[in-house]
Amino acid sequence: MSTQLRILIGFIFTLLTCVPLAAIAVGDLGRDFGLSAPDEKTDMEKRSASLKGREIEVGADLYGQYCYPCHGKRGEGLPGVAPAVNRKDLFDGSRAKQIGWAGSSETFIKNAISAGRPAPSRPDLYSAKMPTWGQDYGGPLRPDQVDALVMFITNWQDKAPVVDAWPPAGPAGPTPTRGPTPTVNPAAANLIPACASITPAYAGKKSPYKFDDKAVIAQGKQIYDNSCAACHGSAGKGDGPAASALNPKPANLADKAFMEKMPVDCHLFVVSEGVKGTGMAPFKSLGEDQLWKVIIYERSWTGVQ
Repeated sequence: MSTQLRILIGFIFTLLTCVPLAAIAVGDLGRDFGLSAPDEKTDMEKRSASLKGREIEVGADLYGQYCYPCHGKRGEGLPGVAPAVNRKDLFDGSRAKQIGWAGSSETFIKNAISAGRPAPSRPDLYSAKMPTWGQDYGGPLRPDQVDALVMFITNWQDKAPVVDAWPPAGPAGPTPTRGPTPTVNPAAANLIPACASITPAYAGKKSPYKFDDKAVIAQGKQIYDNSCAACHGSAGKGDGPAASALNPKPANLADKAFMEKMPVDCHLFVVSEGVKGTGMAPFKSLGEDQLWKVIIYERSWTGVQ
């Protein structure tokens, strides 16, 4: 091959290399050189926005899987269960400053998700305990998943409402006078403790569905997987990814002896209203029809009706 031909081939390859580089430069630096409109986003900014959007989508999926039962579908919180996370003071840094957090609001949220809250800040207001979600603290979520959750939650900050999630504690009331020791109802003596406080609105209720209805069981499984499996596990054994961080541990719903001590009306009461002092949040917001389907599915593991 002659020297001239080699030079020509080398020139062509150089030119072919420069063309895409020039295109990239125009896309990323064209604004600096007056080749594109000042308000037009560069390709780099477009790629960054696309990646951020994808991370927010991942965070939204994780929030729907792990967070909304306590903090609400839109971060509004659930009274008596857990505070709102869609609120102005969480994003503008005032809440972090209030408790002495030296970092940014993003790192404050990230730490709260990863490490949880072993000691509830206001047990007089919220019954749910914040478990540890980050793998570094024994939780189920990888660091990138925690980052995606933070990205999703902070995406609310531009329109976050002003919410007083931490009102001052009210004055202590008078010390109650101990009354006579109540007589245990023989009918409730062999039931789980939560059944002792069942309210009239639930007492005596019966399932509107047959316990062997396969269509209902299939629908209940879908609801269970979305709302319950994180704590109770995929097979109801109380071994979900969040179970290790909860005290007391989630109930083993696949235990026949346990289920025999929780009749259906009490089962509806528990899943609707939650159990104070535990990680069992109220799921009343799902609606009674969906809760019955979940109950039918959960009881299908043991066959207890």
